[in-house]
Amino acid sequence: MRFRKVDIALMIIASVGFFSSGVHAQENEALLAGFHPYRDGTPQVEGITPGLKITTDNAQVAEKVLPPEVFRYVQAGDYAITVQETTDFPPFQGYIDASLKHAGQTQIGADGELTNYTAGQPFPHLDASDPQAGLKIAWNFRYRHFGDTMQNQGTLRSVNNSGNIERAVENTYARMYGMYRPNPDNNVATWEKEGTWFRDHSVVLSPQDIEGAQQLTFHYAADANEKKGWAYDPQSRRTRSVVVSMLDSSFGLNFMVEDYNGFNGYLSEHTWDYVGEQVVLVPGLLQKTPPEFGGKNGWYPLIPWELRKVIVLDVTPQKSGHPYGKRRLYIDRQFYSVMYAFAYDHTGAHQRTLFHVFANPAFDPDNADVQGVPLHVGNTWIDYLEDMASIWSGKVVINQPINPKRFTVKEMMRRGK
Repeated sequence: MRFRKVDIALMIIASVGFFSSGVHAQENEALLAGFHPYRDGTPQVEGITPGLKITTDNAQVAEKVLPPEVFRYVQAGDYAITVQETTDFPPFQGYIDASLKHAGQTQIGADGELTNYTAGQPFPHLDASDPQAGLKIAWNFRYRHFGDTMQNQGTLRSVNNSGNIERAVENTYARMYGMYRPNPDNNVATWEKEGTWFRDHSVVLSPQDIEGAQQLTFHYAADANEKKGWAYDPQSRRTRSVVVSMLDSSFGLNFMVEDYNGFNGYLSEHTWDYVGEQVVLVPGLLQKTPPEFGGKNGWYPLIPWELRKVIVLDVTPQKSGHPYGKRRLYIDRQFYSVMYAFAYDHTGAHQRTLFHVFANPAFDPDNADVQGVPLHVGNTWIDYLEDMASIWSGKVVINQPINPKRFTVKEMMRRGK
């Protein structure tokens, strides 16, 4: 049988197309594995089963799945852990779709900044042998999906080693993203043009000495661009621009602005080292709100813990004057939030532990329609050297509409009158 040249050409094109689509499907399947790490089953560790209560009497059963900074205090009886089933909680499907659509286009420039980033997870494929793996994980963490808007109202408490509250600050907080939404058509055009990644605004409700104080901050897409901030003073009724320092104490308590979310600073000011992936016992996704705290001094979240796959990342400040010698972050492999973090002083001594508390929106009536965004409903930042803890808990709503004008100096001044 003879084939014409045109027939052969068509056959080649068809076979190449079939091969390419097969390769593309395989690549997508590999990338999807990061968003669905439990599709083949949840982690199984001998002796760790749902319903188990881990106390000082049986702490040894969990030694292999707890960092030493956690294990030692469970073993000492400071708090107990109750285990629940692992929660399969993939990110919002639109975020996953954007990650697949733009996979491979994002790069890290010579200055450490991202290039060609549009939306989704910048680096859904990670190679442990890549010398930039740690930095790529940091960018993935920075651009995890937390909805288009977020609002909360909560109370931050300073709790001493007797369990007494020394100071409590209640405030409201709102955040709105202008760039990198899963659907770029939903970005805020004016913010996108000026490179504003998101803006946030907070108002203090109590105590009386700072009631009415406001803070407005612009966060930029370029890591090298310093954040811009403004503060409203209710005593003088004046607004002024302020320097946003990541090392400032938050409300005078025992943690810094940079400590929010596990890390809230400039990526370029730190070195990022990928330690590896592990199965670890971490505070799990609550099926109710608000969270409760207890244990020794009332410092610990009394919520079920669960076995989860995490990425361990070491973060070392490059500037010698930084209060920490190093942080170690345990980042959830599925939705990329920090589950807990440890801070060490310059001698390497463990100084502070951050426990985050997340809730499943499916169990919160105000967020029942939210998909793939865990609700950050609490955290506790324990300073073992100072023997103090800062504990926050509150109500959170995701993706409720907010007028962009709320995040302007003019609107802040109007609210302050």
